[in-house]
Amino acid sequence: MKPLHKKNKIGLLALLLGILFFPMPPASAADGIAEEKAVAPARTGAVVSSVRVVIDASPDRQASHAAVANHLIRIRPGDRLTDTSVEAAIAALKSSHRFSAIHVDSSTAPDGEALTFSLTPGQTVRDIRIRGKYPLFERDILNQMTLYPGDPFTREELSAQAAAIVKRYRREGYITPRVSVKALAEPGEENAVILVDIEKGPHYMLGELTFEGNRGISSSALQWRMGVWRTALIPGIGRFSEYRLKKDMESLLSYYRSKGFADAALSYRIDDPGESHRVNVTVRIQEGHRYRIDFEGNRRFWDMTLKKEVTLFTEGNRNNIGMRKSIQNIKNRYRLAGYLDTRIEVAATDAPGDRETVRQVRLAIDEGPRTVVEEVTIAGNRTLAEAEIKKQLLTRPPAVFHDGAFVPETLDTDTYAVTTLYLQQGFRERTVDSEVTFSQDKTAAAVSLNINEGPRTTVRSISITGLAVLPEATARQVLVHHIGGPFRNAALAVEKEAIASLVSEKGYPHATVEARVTTSMDHTRADIVFDVDPGPLVTLGEIFISGNLRTREQVIRRELEVKPGMPLSLRALHDGQRRLRDLDIFHGVKYRTFGLKEKAETVNLFVEIEENKPYYAQASGGYESDSGGFGRIRIGDHNLFGLNKDLWAGGEVSETGYRVETRLTEPRFLGSRTTASIGAFTEELTEFNQPFGTRTTGGSLAFGRSLGTHLTSALSFRLERRDQFSVDNRPATRAEEETRTIFVTTPYLRYDSRDSFVRPTRGVFSSLSVDVSRGVENRLDDFVRYLFDTRYYRTPLEGLTLAGMVRVGQVLPYSDSDLVPDDQLFFLGGIRDVRGFKENLLRFDSAGDPVGGKTALTGSLEARIDLGMNLELTTFFDIGSVQDALVPDGSDRFRSSVGVGLRYITPIGPMGLLYGHKLDREEDEPAGRFHLSIGYSF
Repeated sequence: MKPLHKKNKIGLLALLLGILFFPMPPASAADGIAEEKAVAPARTGAVVSSVRVVIDASPDRQASHAAVANHLIRIRPGDRLTDTSVEAAIAALKSSHRFSAIHVDSSTAPDGEALTFSLTPGQTVRDIRIRGKYPLFERDILNQMTLYPGDPFTREELSAQAAAIVKRYRREGYITPRVSVKALAEPGEENAVILVDIEKGPHYMLGELTFEGNRGISSSALQWRMGVWRTALIPGIGRFSEYRLKKDMESLLSYYRSKGFADAALSYRIDDPGESHRVNVTVRIQEGHRYRIDFEGNRRFWDMTLKKEVTLFTEGNRNNIGMRKSIQNIKNRYRLAGYLDTRIEVAATDAPGDRETVRQVRLAIDEGPRTVVEEVTIAGNRTLAEAEIKKQLLTRPPAVFHDGAFVPETLDTDTYAVTTLYLQQGFRERTVDSEVTFSQDKTAAAVSLNINEGPRTTVRSISITGLAVLPEATARQVLVHHIGGPFRNAALAVEKEAIASLVSEKGYPHATVEARVTTSMDHTRADIVFDVDPGPLVTLGEIFISGNLRTREQVIRRELEVKPGMPLSLRALHDGQRRLRDLDIFHGVKYRTFGLKEKAETVNLFVEIEENKPYYAQASGGYESDSGGFGRIRIGDHNLFGLNKDLWAGGEVSETGYRVETRLTEPRFLGSRTTASIGAFTEELTEFNQPFGTRTTGGSLAFGRSLGTHLTSALSFRLERRDQFSVDNRPATRAEEETRTIFVTTPYLRYDSRDSFVRPTRGVFSSLSVDVSRGVENRLDDFVRYLFDTRYYRTPLEGLTLAGMVRVGQVLPYSDSDLVPDDQLFFLGGIRDVRGFKENLLRFDSAGDPVGGKTALTGSLEARIDLGMNLELTTFFDIGSVQDALVPDGSDRFRSSVGVGLRYITPIGPMGLLYGHKLDREEDEPAGRFHLSIGYSF
């Protein structure tokens, strides 16, 4: 073993100076890796005779870590040994996050220098267990940590985790929280469990909350708007947090401004709590004047419209900035309407009151004349038609859908648009100038565009040189230019990038493309030459995967769809990363490549996985009008056996019955992009107001596939045994009394472009399903059932969403008998279709029992108005009809209702109370009905 050479000492001194005078990058896991280098070549440029990797780990772990190191160390026997090559090898090993200690030695051999890399594998996080987290959730703690299961870690990082968690609890109001973060692992184990032990200790509590200087708003009104005060009302657990106090101060300031106190300024003082831990808070308020704004002279816009431009009541009026900004906003609104000379005079008077001084601000508006475009003329256009040019213009005379206002800024935009149009047509030397002539009273403007086209340059020839890795015809397909078409200089950059991308996908990521253009003397012809330099061929080396504590490596490699030895394709790597991130089993996926920046012939890929917790349990309960009180539970595993399979089992109990179900889903059936699932279920269902119920046991097999961004298709098969029973001693037919075995085949197609599944505001949802039912032992269930459902959502104004739904269903028997069992018919009425009616009682017989039909049609319109504070006002109109009944009772006519409701929007969907009023109430029928719902009706 040799000591450091003198030259190495000088290099060490330079490194220390660099640390002192240059800022350090953010800390990472690699920063805590112990590194020691004892390399001293006997002579400059000595030849490397051998490279040896020694892994300080158990024998069963040595081979895999040695393979990683050998691919990262790019020094080979026969190379010249330099400090640069050794430093590069150490940097690559550190960046891999696989080793906690790196030691490099050199020794002189007869045939050169022998290098030895002694490496100690690092530990990774197998799991994170948290004790004492209440009142925070586990996710709150994990969000403060930079470690996640599957990540490598160092001892220094554990201390950083503890400090971050302590800071979070102090923000919650705890005085001296103590956090211990330990790594638990058996000696020699590569994975460790991180144990987070939290001792929160005592917390601050709010003592007295007093307000000083508030005259316009009472102290009680201010208290109720402060979260720290409301929290203190909860005995024993109400914690005081200065962090929340600051949020409350921001809320109070906004409240004061909304009440007209634009000059309000707020501050607070916290008294020393001492040993009592009770914090007394004093809020100091300088209310200032209470502003009231009046408008005069505004004929074009209503006061309500102009007040939207006033920022005093949202941003305040510090140093009169709010008033100046408001005036400028109003002038801009007038300018966009064609009023170019609007003047606004401000007059303010103070009127002392009992509790505050009111500053009455009068904005006297002199709108001035409104300038309207009288005509637009085009001059100088010889090649392009006037109609084509005018399509680019927003400046135009009044029309049905255009007010004709003249706005100078719009004309500037139009001039640029026409200039761009000529540029796209190959006129590189064009000029477009605008000229405006106003009438004497400035109510009319005549606009003219004067165009000097200049010569038009067209493409005479296109050549591609140096393209040996793919057919030239393939490259020409991505070109914007074509022979005889206009020449556009801006398109060259796009074409160079497109050609380079094609070449790169063949394994040449360092490809460069240059473009040369030669024009004729008169600038009417252009010859384009693309010079392609593919650079060296690069292949994908080894793929190293880490962090997959549960997921099998074969699942990850299947999604990558690339293999070692293939030409390197950056697009293929990106697509593989996207596919991995789309899997529900992963929390995050990171890529790191080694050798790409160095332009090496082989690039190794490191895939770092962060897994989601596979196991889950869900429980919910509530009340809905169509099922009454209910409770649901589900448990499952998103990553069964580490194979990316989803297995769950669940049950539901309600006033209408119960259902127990289990299902196994394979997202990559036979390695394809088709999803397959198989399940079994049993249920008993007696819907409200129905004289019969059903008991069903069966199983299903379904296949689904995405056909694009919004389109999904599916095909399912269901085999079930069904019993229909009477609940009110109604006589049943012999066929209905028998247990029926049914096989159903269902093709399904869905289009969904909604912007949100929970609370859609725009988009379309449409679905079509066809149940082909076959009775195994009887012909009663031989029918085809069609169900079409379409919904449309639009938000024409902020806070207002319009929603519409149309649903059509029909059952067509194909047996000799035209009969269909009651439990296969359509029934309408209730929260899911026509509100205001009892469940299933849109059509009923003389006894008051529901009547079903083989055809059902229903439609709904809703206006959803956002009231703020997560509240939504809903008005609706519903209409529906049950037709083709098996009994003569009731009518085929349409019945309708209107109604109103209030919904509270939660993160998982809305909860609402709605009332529907029948528009065609029959004799002895109630006028309407209240409904409780979880989620939207559509």
